[in-house]
Amino acid sequence: MAGPGRSGAPRLAGPALVALLLAAPACGDDEQPDPCKLGYLGEEGADIQMEVIALDSSGVARPVSDGDGVDIIMPPQGGRVIFLGVRATNLSACGVKLSGSLRDTESGRVMSESRTVNLRPTGDGWGASVDADISTFANVGVCPNNWSGRNMFDEDYEIVVQVTDRDGRKVEQVRQVRPACNEPEFEVECRCICKHGYILGEACG
Repeated sequence: MAGPGRSGAPRLAGPALVALLLAAPACGDDEQPDPCKLGYLGEEGADIQMEVIALDSSGVARPVSDGDGVDIIMPPQGGRVIFLGVRATNLSACGVKLSGSLRDTESGRVMSESRTVNLRPTGDGWGASVDADISTFANVGVCPNNWSGRNMFDEDYEIVVQVTDRDGRKVEQVRQVRPACNEPEFEVECRCICKHGYILGEACG
């Protein structure tokens, strides 16, 4: 029979007790469920397919082919950007890394932006950046133009769009495009801050 103040179980003290507490799972530390429930697009294991799209000045995303114009748009944060997005299939709709860049083919200088997005399923096995949600597009800042060796508008540039899925698979497409100031109410300012040699703070018309 155990004496006063003693139990039949051995007592842990000092380092042994600390080690046991550290080894025990903490409450609430279980892996959190994935909040994205959009599922898989297309065929698992098949090569990723994608199409490059860009928002135009009316807020509608359109496919981009070689030689197309792309609109330079004023975003909520100011300046001017080109919104580059994708349609894609054969990947999870969730947690897609989207990268977009614009390259001055004469100087080699590049402006780029990357973000993680969820692609909205379009009902045909594909998913896409969402017209009404600019956070699902790469917001590639191009103006004020203190980086390119020529005007940002009405000149030929190159865009590169890349997606990387959760498994690290990547696909990339390149297009030759011609950016344009196509927002009538902001065209004067656009052509000012996007011109070659613009000086930050310079008055625009």
